[in-house]
Amino acid sequence: MPQWIKRTLVTILLLAAIVLAARGVIDRGLGWCGLNRLTETNARYLDRAFDSALAGFMILSGIKSGLAIVEGSSVGVGVNVELGDVVQPVYDYVDIAWRAAMAGASVIALMQLALQGLAMVDHWALALFFLMWIIAWLAIGLWPRRFQTHAILKAGVRFTATLCLALYLLLPLTISGASLISQRITKPLHDSSQAQFETLGTTLSPEGLYRRFFPEGEDADETSPFDFKGKISKMGREVKALAAFLKLETEHLAATTLKLIAAYLFDCILFPLFFGLILMTMLKSGVRYLFELDRTSSP
Repeated sequence: MPQWIKRTLVTILLLAAIVLAARGVIDRGLGWCGLNRLTETNARYLDRAFDSALAGFMILSGIKSGLAIVEGSSVGVGVNVELGDVVQPVYDYVDIAWRAAMAGASVIALMQLALQGLAMVDHWALALFFLMWIIAWLAIGLWPRRFQTHAILKAGVRFTATLCLALYLLLPLTISGASLISQRITKPLHDSSQAQFETLGTTLSPEGLYRRFFPEGEDADETSPFDFKGKISKMGREVKALAAFLKLETEHLAATTLKLIAAYLFDCILFPLFFGLILMTMLKSGVRYLFELDRTSSP
């Protein structure tokens, strides 16, 4: 086949590929090959993860609000005792867990937006790849001795090829790989942490604490209205009992908070970063190998 006919056919094919890519036709074909299923699986995983993180965030918000009320209140009739110092340690751990849940939900929401954004830009990246390919193909055929220009154009083709593979495969596979490990490792941590926070939501509510440690009207006739010594002694016992109870709950809450932070750290940072680095290394090596098989050939 004459060289000019071959060059013309390749040029026509690449021009057609640019049009089909820009109109999303190639995207639909790739979707039928399995990319749509991968995207839907990732979307379901991120939706479940976000709902779980949001539920935990709302539970912790309720606990935090209740403890803030207790922290700023006082108990006693005639002789008041502030509860801020007693409640402060457990409030601090709840605040840390609340921040971790908010950060985790925010990162998951960003992943959802990134996954949705892929559908808006991936076909344009594919069209750009074919455009760079046709420019490099024509330049090599028309100006065969301009090796520096050829090297720059080949670098552009490699870059756009890497970009396309990253958008179509790297990011979706990163989320899928992270979700598979998350289901086996961190999901039990999320479930147990949320169950414990739900229990704490009832236990550490202002009504529950007051009813348990400062019952209204209880032993009201045991002391004279002017028996300040008896009142102080009674409040001292109640506050001491509350402090011991909150100390025990703080220990449980500290362990639960650390597990929650570890789960979000692995789910939102370490797992995606681990899979992303592995896949990016494989992707770049594969593209470099394919385009350097013959340095003098057209891309």
